[in-house]
Amino acid sequence: MKSGILFLLSIFSFFAFSQKNIHLSDELKEISGIQYINDTLIAAHNDGGNEPMLYFLNPTTGTIYKRVVVKGVKNTDWEDIALERNYLYIGNFGNNNNKRKNLSIIRVSWKDDLVKDTISPEIMTFEYGDQKVFPPPQKTMNYDAECMVFADGFLWIFTKNRTEPFDGISSVYRVKFQENTHAVLKKEYSIKIGSKGWMFDSVTGGDFAYGYFYLTTYNRVLKYLFSDGKFTLLKQYKYKEYNQKEAITVIKDDQIYVANEFQKVLGKQKLYRISLKK
Repeated sequence: MKSGILFLLSIFSFFAFSQKNIHLSDELKEISGIQYINDTLIAAHNDGGNEPMLYFLNPTTGTIYKRVVVKGVKNTDWEDIALERNYLYIGNFGNNNNKRKNLSIIRVSWKDDLVKDTISPEIMTFEYGDQKVFPPPQKTMNYDAECMVFADGFLWIFTKNRTEPFDGISSVYRVKFQENTHAVLKKEYSIKIGSKGWMFDSVTGGDFAYGYFYLTTYNRVLKYLFSDGKFTLLKQYKYKEYNQKEAITVIKDDQIYVANEFQKVLGKQKLYRISLKK
């Protein structure tokens, strides 16, 4: 399938929104994935180097309702989480230096999570078919990923661009989960997020709901429609403050949660409930 490149044009204005800030426990200092399940539950996990654990949170207060250890796997670099009905998918594919050869997606049943303290996962490993060198030259370092969403029967992976010079393009790969298999992913699409650099224009999380893709960078939310093989940017919303926002999930149409990691200069970990329609 041909890649369709969408350029983010400066003519798009930012839209206003309202938000509520929610405190998070210090257990979630490195929160990197959140997934809305229902009005009483949000699933979350920490970044690489932490325990292979899922946390279930109260959406209103941010308090931890339950902790569940995922058995037999390592949190090498868990970066995002996605939902398909009764299943949660965890993307163990963080790859800052573009050197990893052990990328994987983990699947668990969230209903089992709620009645157990440990759970056995299903695992699919994968590689990017167009990556031939580990690491690649700096100008093609686009094999890190912090975003995965479930849509139309596929898991969609959006890369976090680390090219030098920075070209602002997120590569998009799709895969159908199959337990105990190894997939070679083909780059199907590309989206140009921006050209200011990875601090502003790299995709760090995403979700799909009500027919739209919602992507986050550290400084804004981007809402896309995917149709006829291309992504069309509909709206963008600039956050009220800049920090290390790593995760986004949709509650309902234009109602979202966003989470940021703890960072010494930029502040404590938080969960934000945001209404994009002011």
